[in-house]
Amino acid sequence: MNVKTKRLMDKQVKSIKNNLTTHFNLPVFQDNVAEDELKELSSHNYFIVVYGDIQSTGVNNVYQEVSIVFISENNDLVDEDTIDIITLISNISAIEFDRTFKQSGQKKDTDDFIDQVTTIFKRKITYDCTI
Repeated sequence: MNVKTKRLMDKQVKSIKNNLTTHFNLPVFQDNVAEDELKELSSHNYFIVVYGDIQSTGVNNVYQEVSIVFISENNDLVDEDTIDIITLISNISAIEFDRTFKQSGQKKDTDDFIDQVTTIFKRKITYDCTI
């Protein structure tokens, strides 16, 4: 059941990770990052890909929010990088850009800041409906 759809979804997951890794040469995590993984990083520059809720869009069609969370330290080009993220992910089949939101926080006991840009996409999914 839904074999073709599942293949496409798997291909999308692999393409998202590959596109981000290849273009930015940064680690890509899915859904969350373990504390020990954070300790292994040399800086706060990485991605977290979060596959969110699924909502109906009509008969046999749904969409799923896919959030690309970009954690970036000491990066004056974070907005330009965001445009690259939008382009890289929007070029994947059945995924379209929705919106972004940006936050910034100061590192503890320093004058350094870390940006967090979340870019949200909608992944279109068609499923089988048999009676």
